[in-house]
Formats: sequence, structure tokens, C-alpha cells
Amino acid sequence: MSKTILIAGKDFPESESFAEKLALGEFSVAVSTSSVANQEEGSQASSGISVLTWNRDSAISARSLLIQAETANGFTDNYILYFDAEYFTSKYESCSPEICARACDNMILGFQYLTLEILNRIKQHKTNAKLIFLLKTHPTYHEVLHSSALKKMNLTPANPIVAASEAAFATFAENVAAMENENEFASILLISGDQANETSKNDDALGSWLKDYIIACDQLKKGIPKSTSWVKAGSKAPGGFALFR
Repeated sequence: MSKTILIAGKDFPESESFAEKLALGEFSVAVSTSSVANQEEGSQASSGISVLTWNRDSAISARSLLIQAETANGFTDNYILYFDAEYFTSKYESCSPEICARACDNMILGFQYLTLEILNRIKQHKTNAKLIFLLKTHPTYHEVLHSSALKKMNLTPANPIVAASEAAFATFAENVAAMENENEFASILLISGDQANETSKNDDALGSWLKDYIIACDQLKKGIPKSTSWVKAGSKAPGGFALFR
């Protein structure tokens, strides 16, 4: 069974409850943060979870994050790149020229740097590992405009910068999965959830389900089936067994 997980994208401390649910299994968990102060706080507050600093606009920092994770827990065999559009919507409420570069670094460039470093790391180690693209979508202005149900929810839509970044993450993930279809060591999983998905509504439920999903995948005798399709959060594991009873 795989034993180590690195979570990046939704930073600590906002990702703490998600990380804690994954750490409840037999996993050693590391999670990214953008702040040294949060790293120090997290090391004390989250027993068993390593909090590691990640500067998203730097390829060198992406490589450093992987090395930090290996130093803390050994070879990482589960990488979770978590794009939470609701989280990013709360971080980038305005749509202005002043936030464009920083927002794109956080929501697009950082994920791309880290993905390529992860694939290189797996190739170097020649050891099986899972790269999980986890996408929690959030209604956009365009979707709210054309949906009376979404209008009644009285939520803050994702602004165009966040909406475009969400689409970029999805497209990037799909094409990485296609590009690495013949990779004998890296298994790419695409997992998504939206406002109507009970499992992805909160990080506690999502973390618990994903932990069990990863364990179920590790028990497959023939390995994880190659796919470029998105799995809905809460779905049955590839073996066909329900994860929640």
C-alpha cells in the first residue's frame, strides 16, 4: 500500500481539515504553504502533517518542495494537486490588472511547474506513483447569469481570472493524462466535484473519500486503469466496491 502523500495547491492552513482526513489512514502527509510563518505554525498544530513552503512562481521552489517532502517522509507515491475554485474565488475577489500576474502564478504557473517536476521525479526514481489532479469547481458569472437555481444560492461567482484558471487547470490535467498514458511508473487520476456534489461540498468528506479511494486503487491487482476522463468525487473505486457503507 502507498504510504506517503503530498498535497499542493490549496495551501495550509486552509487545507488543514482535508490533510487531516488523509492522515487518519496509514499515510505520512505533507502539505504546501506559501508562508514560512504558516509552516512554523503548522508544524506545531498538525501532529503528523509536515507543512512545507512553496513559492509557486519558481521552478526551483517546485523542485525544492518535492525534496522537502522526501526528506520529511521518504519517496512520495501520491501527489495531490488540489485546485479549489471556491477557495481561489475568496482569495481573488476583484478582477483587476493588479492581481493578474500573481493570480496566474498561483492558479496556473505553479501547478504546471510542479507537475513537470513531479513527472521528472517519478522518472528518476523509477518507482510507481500516483499524480492526482483534484478539481473542485465553482460557478462562474456566465453560469450564474444563465441559471435561476444558481442565482437563488446567493453565492459569489468566480471572477473571469479564476474561471479561466479553472479551465486551464482542467485542460492541462487532461492533456498530461493523455501525454503520460504509456508511462509505466506514473498513474494519472483526474477527480472533480461541483456545488451539487455531496462529497466535495466540504474538505472533511472529500478527504475521507479520497483516502479510501487511494487505498482501493492500491489494492487493484492489475493496477489503475489508464484514463483521461474525470472521476466524480464520491464515485465507487475502480474495483467496483462502494467506499461508504
